[in-house]
Amino acid sequence: MKKYNPSLTEEKIQSFWKENGYFKSQNKGEKTFTMLLPPPNVTGKLHLGHAWDSYYPDMLIRYKQLNGYEVIWYPGVDHAGIATQAKVEQQIFKEEGKNRYDFSREEFVQRIFAWKDTFTKRIEKQWDKLGIALDYDKAKFTLDKDINELVTKSFIKLYEKKLIYKDLRLINWDPVLMTAISNIELEHKDINGKMYDIKYKFDDSDQFLVISTTRPETILGDTGIFVNPKDDRYKKFIGKKLLNPLTGKSLKIIGDSYVDIEMGSGVMKATPAHDFNDYDLYKKYNLELINIFNKDATLNELGMQWKGLDRFVARNQIIDFLKQKDMVSSINDHKMSIGVSTRSGAIVEPMISKQWFLKSSHLAKFAKESQNHKETNIKFSPQRFENIYLNWLENMEDWCISRQLWWGHRIPAWYKGEDIKVQKESPGLEWIQDSDVLDTWFSSALWPIIFSDENVIKRSDNLNYLSDTIFTGYDIILFWVSRMIFQSLELDGRAPFKNAIIHGLIRDKNGLKMSKSLNNGIDPMDIIANWGSDALRSFLLGNSTPGQDIKFNETKIQSAWDLNNKLFNSKNLLSILASDNKFERRKIQDLDLSIIDKYIIAKINNFKKLISKNIEEYNLSLIFSEMNKLVFDDFANNYLEFIKIENNLEATSRAINIFIDLLITLHPMLPFITEELYWDLNKNITLENSILKERYTTNDIEEPKLMKELIACLKSARKIDSDPKHVKGEAIEIFIESENKIDNDFVNKYISYLNAKILTNKSENYHSIDIYPGVGVIYTSFENGDKKSIKDLKSAVKKQITFELNRANKMLENKKFVENASKSLVDKEKRKSSFYKASLELIDNGNKI
Repeated sequence: MKKYNPSLTEEKIQSFWKENGYFKSQNKGEKTFTMLLPPPNVTGKLHLGHAWDSYYPDMLIRYKQLNGYEVIWYPGVDHAGIATQAKVEQQIFKEEGKNRYDFSREEFVQRIFAWKDTFTKRIEKQWDKLGIALDYDKAKFTLDKDINELVTKSFIKLYEKKLIYKDLRLINWDPVLMTAISNIELEHKDINGKMYDIKYKFDDSDQFLVISTTRPETILGDTGIFVNPKDDRYKKFIGKKLLNPLTGKSLKIIGDSYVDIEMGSGVMKATPAHDFNDYDLYKKYNLELINIFNKDATLNELGMQWKGLDRFVARNQIIDFLKQKDMVSSINDHKMSIGVSTRSGAIVEPMISKQWFLKSSHLAKFAKESQNHKETNIKFSPQRFENIYLNWLENMEDWCISRQLWWGHRIPAWYKGEDIKVQKESPGLEWIQDSDVLDTWFSSALWPIIFSDENVIKRSDNLNYLSDTIFTGYDIILFWVSRMIFQSLELDGRAPFKNAIIHGLIRDKNGLKMSKSLNNGIDPMDIIANWGSDALRSFLLGNSTPGQDIKFNETKIQSAWDLNNKLFNSKNLLSILASDNKFERRKIQDLDLSIIDKYIIAKINNFKKLISKNIEEYNLSLIFSEMNKLVFDDFANNYLEFIKIENNLEATSRAINIFIDLLITLHPMLPFITEELYWDLNKNITLENSILKERYTTNDIEEPKLMKELIACLKSARKIDSDPKHVKGEAIEIFIESENKIDNDFVNKYISYLNAKILTNKSENYHSIDIYPGVGVIYTSFENGDKKSIKDLKSAVKKQITFELNRANKMLENKKFVENASKSLVDKEKRKSSFYKASLELIDNGNKI
């Protein structure tokens, strides 16, 4: 049979879905389910993390749609202020040798909008490659006119409630982009630096204390000296003064337990205008703030003879100056961590600057309290991330929300001299608008409010939520998830979503985080080109453990494709058995079912129950592993083999109807292949024009007990058939030791294709032994096999079972495993323990089962 080639059909199927509006909300469902897509930045192409962010919501959306829900999945793209402006500036400089100041603000913004249009179209094409069920009619861009009005309205409302204010404070400053940046745009890197030990003389003698610093240029901004009051070396000097070795200014020695006695010399200088820890000491002791840098990190007018020099050039010259004055005690190699802007690559400078701030600390208290109310409580999965979220709310500081950019939501503040007004329109000709824009995260935090369409979201539970579920990575819980929560609660009075499902990061095969600097990133479009979107989806979701990282492994993607290929070949086999015959589409309950039909229907129904129980708990590894068993073992290897033995049109008709039910069941996990095979079956049976018009159905049919015995015999026979010593076609003999009455004729009929047969008399020697709780003990042999006594076989099997039982029990006795592992993983070990315990009892008690 030919192999499945997703590239031949996936694009066609996605176009069909979009053109026919299958993902557009119709505003007619009694039940609704809504999700928000984390908006990708307009700066470039989607990466594997975006694919992960997309596949699970798509799976959930399709599952809900097949269960009769009105589904709405809101897409959008983020303007990504700093990142986008930086990229466009780089492009303009490279192509034209100009920077933004060579244009008017309006001209420059229009250049960025042109960039945005190009990349938004590329992102939409990539979404199509993923095959995700977005309602494009509801797509938003964070600089759309209506969103800009919402952002402006929100800023004014928060300002009027005194939750937004302007103040001179210490912030992270990018000296290349010349803007304040947030913590998420800051990356810490370990480097090999220097520790400089500098002599600070007392103001009343030639004695000195040695102070260690990695940044000697900041000596120019020193306003205090600190020692630990418990340090016997220095506590006698508390209250005395040292002279700044560069400016000659007197600096008082203060005792504070913050100082690490073991760090450096144990004496610490404070430069509160350029260090966050020192800034805390400034607030505690009312120190002076001295800013020594210009916006480009050159020394300003307080830089003495080093004025105008880059900070690192000045550092070297200052050390040379201090050496000449015999003020350098030593210079040593020192490993240190520095903050680097992820946008420009520049070393970030803590800088005193007048900026706009949001009182996040106040909003955080309200958000934390809302978790105690049923109407606004947000369920985090895994639950441990709720503790991280709540802990961060407890320790939240006010948020610097202004950025010195041209691309973004301009701050609606107006100035005339010392007067300031915050409003949408200009108060008059003499008033000048603030030139800053808002941090991108401010508008992103309004994402749930942006999509709060009351005409579409119909709530039947009377709970206060703007949408149902958000799915995103743990790396932005603090920067985005938490801000959406407290912004929505404050501005709208409702929680942004009911459930927050948190996933990990995708790492390379060596466990390293994927990044441009390491050149280890994987383009999901390349994977899709090779294996198809369904295979990538199966890999990402099937290997997901709630909250844990994934290691990328292309071999596993190939295994995921194997499942698609198995379905493809299963359909081909049914088409061959059906020939050119046309069958009636019938509901499962209307079919005249055989025992083997009931067997596979029971398996499919059990899988449906498993999906229902686990899909919204994000126990996906369990769903996808059971899906593999269902398709490979239960359906293809067992059921279809039985259908081939039946080899009649009536059995084939039932099998095709059952296969359609299987495809509908699998559609949320494998949307492309299931739609394609559904279409193909139209040749033999009249169906809807899309599988998305189908609905999930359940059929309470128990697996016939006879089938358990048949499958057990089949497994044992196949094990013998795959033995290298077994000659293909050589007879396989089976003896079943069981309290159940076995229908030998029934079993023999379906294992005959392996030339296997049940013996009625037990011998003393067999090739192998298998234990099946609920069925019995099965002995197998063949002519050329190395037979052993039953006693020896049981002894070997019992030893292996005991080992596995002890291993599973040790896992379950490990408190760390039970507390930290996913529920599905813990349940899996529990099932193993029960199985091995039952197996041990069975082999110990003979045929008592």
